[in-house]
Amino acid sequence: MTATARDLLAMKNSAVVYTCPASATVAEACQLLAERRVGALVVVEGSAVVGLFTERDVATRVVAAGLDPAWTRVADVMRQDVPTVSLHATVGEVELLLRRRRVRHLPVVGTRGLLGVVSLGDVARFHAARERLAGEETEPPALQ
Repeated sequence: MTATARDLLAMKNSAVVYTCPASATVAEACQLLAERRVGALVVVEGSAVVGLFTERDVATRVVAAGLDPAWTRVADVMRQDVPTVSLHATVGEVELLLRRRRVRHLPVVGTRGLLGVVSLGDVARFHAARERLAGEETEPPALQ
């Protein structure tokens, strides 16, 4: 059986997806990033994904550009061309999309809208767990 984005979401410690509206200020979004201890927020309008706002955006598009976080809107600095995946996308497809689009986070969407976010770290943890399990299966039983 091929692992999917659904399996990556199931491995996470939390099913919560943190979002913010495009109209939020960068300062408000940064407070949410810090409070929730996450590196990215999915920007939504209603149930539609319209962008992604990350810590990297703060550094490169706000601070380095000399913008004031209290007055700058997330809509002005977020990544707008956000790729998404379905629950049925294979882990290989998720990895390929992360690499090709040079992103670290992918929103997972379904018929009901946003379902979760998978990250490069989630993929790495999946592969580490798979290797750990494979190693346990190949080791001889312990002598007693």
